Amino acid sequence: MLRFTVLGGSPAWPNPGQAASGYLVETEQVRMLVDCGSGVATELRAHDPGPLTDIVISHFHADHWFDLVPLHYAHRYGSWADRPHANLYLPPGGRAVLDTVASVWDGSVETFEAAWEISEYDPLSELRVGDLRVSFAPTKHYTTCYAIRIDGPQGTIAYSADTAPIERLARFARGADLFVCEAALADAANDDAGERGHMDAAEAGREATRAGVSRLLLAHVPMEIGAERVMEMARSQYAGPIDLAAPGVTIEL
Repeated sequence: MLRFTVLGGSPAWPNPGQAASGYLVETEQVRMLVDCGSGVATELRAHDPGPLTDIVISHFHADHWFDLVPLHYAHRYGSWADRPHANLYLPPGGRAVLDTVASVWDGSVETFEAAWEISEYDPLSELRVGDLRVSFAPTKHYTTCYAIRIDGPQGTIAYSADTAPIERLARFARGADLFVCEAALADAANDDAGERGHMDAAEAGREATRAGVSRLLLAHVPMEIGAERVMEMARSQYAGPIDLAAPGVTIEL
């Protein structure tokens, strides 16, 4: 079994009724949370999947990690207090980030260590997580960010995290059974913001085709663009199955 469940796929400003980035990957051995953006803790508490074994964070924009703050309280003081500590894998420098954030309430990284076993992953190396292999690739974003590839006996999931189009992304996602790709922009061709760290749905479709993936899941999509338009743009570049990230969407590989 390799199951992928969307907990939330909103951009930084949440779509109504949808948490920010957070995805659950499950096998017989692993229950892993990939990113933990705002609103994800509520989804986990409302639809409790059982104890997490691992948490992996792609980068430190709030919509990808900030619900580690309320979630760690569930482990420290709530009904999850008796659960085994999951492994929390942070990008390089992550412990210092947690320490800085906790200092706002006169705390430190130790408050998070009371909830999880914390380590910083080496993006040049592979993590062994139960029956999964987890690897990383730097993306093109406004802060240091890593795409995440999850290889298991039953299949492969590639997650773009946040990125503008970048040559290495298609290579990194090559042959994945499921490609979870961001599509945050309405139309990249008319984007006049200069440097950018996101892509539109047509670009996501193009990257899926270049990577030769079996299935595309569009994520990080603002509701303002419109689901019909997003799917139309992606289909113009990719002929395979396409889904739009929404809470509760589950894909089994």
